[in-house]
Amino acid sequence: MMSMNRGDKILIALLIFFNIGLFYYFGTGFRQGDWVVIEVENKKVAQFPLMTDRVTQVQGPLGITEIEISRGRARIVRSPCKLKVCIKSGYIQYADRLSACLPNKVVVRVEGNAQRGLDAVVG
Repeated sequence: MMSMNRGDKILIALLIFFNIGLFYYFGTGFRQGDWVVIEVENKKVAQFPLMTDRVTQVQGPLGITEIEISRGRARIVRSPCKLKVCIKSGYIQYADRLSACLPNKVVVRVEGNAQRGLDAVVG
């Protein structure tokens, strides 16, 4: 069994502080969403504020999909698909997250207003 000397402990402490600094500077990557966008067959059919509680239904190729927006989160509640993976995926609340019922071609996506800075630089 190897023992840690003083230099190893200092190196570990510096790495921990470096990682904490990176998280503080860049954030954790989770930004609260502002809007719920619902698309059916790649066409936007509805957009609602994420902070307004409501239940809405959209017609997909297989039938009605029901979406619930509650307490700043959104989820698919009912869908005519067989496996119900979209329902089991649960709530989404952060920007750029989505829940989809692929057989019924319904996508529920959370979007945010603010951009987090540069995505890429092309020169």
